[in-house]
Amino acid sequence: MSDEEFLAFLKEQGLLGEEKNQKSQCIFCSIVFGDIPSTKIGENKKAIAILEVKPVSLGHSLILPKEHITSKEKLSEEVGKLALEIEQNLKATFNPKRIERVSSNIMGHEILNLLPIYDNETIDSKRKILSVEDLQKIKEKIEKKEIEEELLEEAPKESIEKEINEKNTWLPKRLP
Repeated sequence: MSDEEFLAFLKEQGLLGEEKNQKSQCIFCSIVFGDIPSTKIGENKKAIAILEVKPVSLGHSLILPKEHITSKEKLSEEVGKLALEIEQNLKATFNPKRIERVSSNIMGHEILNLLPIYDNETIDSKRKILSVEDLQKIKEKIEKKEIEEELLEEAPKESIEKEINEKNTWLPKRLP
């Protein structure tokens, strides 16, 4: 999506005024500061992860640095860590073939697109427009999967130890 298409979409959604001075108004900084609503699916000290409102595929997410960073060379390690965490969550939840990381610089703000590939999608593929309800459902699926995985990681260890301790184990006598 070009800068012009992006600005037109923001104006259409009522997220951006008709002001001429766009430099003072970075849409991504506004999202980070909470001035513009978004569907947040992750956060750390240096970045937030949100669901793309016009996704190419199910789970298409954006990693937004909390600082207004203008080049990908300046992205911190923490931004990469959050991207990896979200990639793992998307893989576990939606099971895509792979997830592509595509960096973009829109309106002077460097962002990372996490694009789940199910067939042969690219960043330039046709986009869908999702409602706030649809985005919320996707977020809930991701969060539910995270909780299930945490429970699975903890439960087997405890139940196996408990099972071994509670049972009277009988082993056959070994014959020479």
